[in-house]
Amino acid sequence: MEEEPKRDLRDVYFSVVVPAFNEVGSVRELHHEIANVLSSLGKEYEIIYVDDGSYDGTNEVLSKLKSMDPRVQLIQFRRNHGKSAAYSRGFLSAKGRVIITMDADLQDDPGEIPKLLKLLDDGHDLIIGWKQNRLSNEPAKKTVSWAFNRIVRMFLGIKLHDSNSGFRAMRREVAKSLDLYGDLYRFIPEIAYSKGYKVGEVGVLHRRRKYGQTKYGPSRFWTGFLDLLTVRFLSRFIQKPLHFFGTIGLFPLSIGLALEVYVLVKKFSGEAFATHLAALIIGVMLILVGLQFIATGLIGEMLSKQSTRDYPDG
Repeated sequence: MEEEPKRDLRDVYFSVVVPAFNEVGSVRELHHEIANVLSSLGKEYEIIYVDDGSYDGTNEVLSKLKSMDPRVQLIQFRRNHGKSAAYSRGFLSAKGRVIITMDADLQDDPGEIPKLLKLLDDGHDLIIGWKQNRLSNEPAKKTVSWAFNRIVRMFLGIKLHDSNSGFRAMRREVAKSLDLYGDLYRFIPEIAYSKGYKVGEVGVLHRRRKYGQTKYGPSRFWTGFLDLLTVRFLSRFIQKPLHFFGTIGLFPLSIGLALEVYVLVKKFSGEAFATHLAALIIGVMLILVGLQFIATGLIGEMLSKQSTRDYPDG
């Protein structure tokens, strides 16, 4: 049997990164769908599966796919680390000029990949798939997602219908610029937008879950809101923390000073301090709280000064 020539990784054009956690029923079928679509595009590709600590046999299926298909990379985590870690490790290994992400549960349809790529070719840096028909497939998740996306648009200013969709296509430089941890993978489009990349969206088919169960519950809304605050802070104030903490501290500091002035005015008008003791104590406490916020901002400024700054290229 003639030995297959080694692939030149410099020729890889598409890298598909697929995090998988306990999706034994779907990964084989998904792989065949992805391979069929990418083969039809006529460019070299690779598929990177990140097994995020699966214990249902997903790892064994992915290992067999890797042995059968030289275009498959398999990254295995010993335990579940979450999607941010999976994406980060996948992006680090990706060699393609265009990086595509999708979930392993078969709800993202690989047949929609050309739609994402078309807008990418039109000048965008990142395209996210806006899931269609989701209301009939997952009414509860769709309702929560709708509310959450409204809040995201209000906080971050980027107008997307489904910013949390895991079906994306982006240029290599976008993926390599992302510093993901915790649950910040939910805000990949917003993080890219804050870095100056052009972000767009296109409607894509969303399918019913065929195997297994969803890994996310209602608590995701609250944790997502906390992550939203993190992204807002990092995108606006990471290089100027005093603006953030100083603004917060100004409110209690102003009220505290006003209360102390009020007590002094009453004192000079002949009233005893004891008469306004509560206002005196509360004023002092508010001043201390305000000064603590400002001091925190100053410490943040010093830390920011010592850290390596990201200067724009142009």
